[in-house]
Amino acid sequence: MSLVDQILGDGAVADLCRQWKDKINSGITLVMATLFWFLLEIMEARFVPLFCSILLLLMLLLFLWAKFGEIFFTRRPPTLEELNQPDSPLKALFLKMEGHLQMLYEIAYGKDNKTFIKTILYVTIIYIIGSFISLLTILYICLVCSMTIPVLYQQFQEVIDSFMGKVSEEKDKLLEVFETKVVSKIPRAPKVE
Repeated sequence: MSLVDQILGDGAVADLCRQWKDKINSGITLVMATLFWFLLEIMEARFVPLFCSILLLLMLLLFLWAKFGEIFFTRRPPTLEELNQPDSPLKALFLKMEGHLQMLYEIAYGKDNKTFIKTILYVTIIYIIGSFISLLTILYICLVCSMTIPVLYQQFQEVIDSFMGKVSEEKDKLLEVFETKVVSKIPRAPKVE
């Protein structure tokens, strides 16, 4: 199992990003993201009216699907009871968000200094980039990268792995020096039990 397979796992998102297994859905996703980015950034459309228009359209389509779906479609829309099931995708999304918030709390608590420093470094980098580029452009770049990098990685895996190994060794050396010269000299409050 390659690194890309381990990171992306299985499921619809992995199929969308990894080697474009479903070329139509991957293409539609990329075209729709490009269209939204073009509308909001280049054409300077306002986000709130556009978002409300999309919500109204989706509500209308869901209403038509619920009322007249048996005539045109073989599958009916999910009911509220089905969305509240323990195995619902919506519940899984909220549980995943809760897990990420708990992970951030544990990092901020300072049990692992290395992870804490890495997190602060990454947030600082995102802050600096975000001060020059709008959020929508950052999200668009992230989507395009998530759809192209896995494919490029699988084609040039050996070269990238050897380069990343060298970078990782250098990073570990720098973090070790930083921890011994800076972090170890920071006074700590005594632990209260």
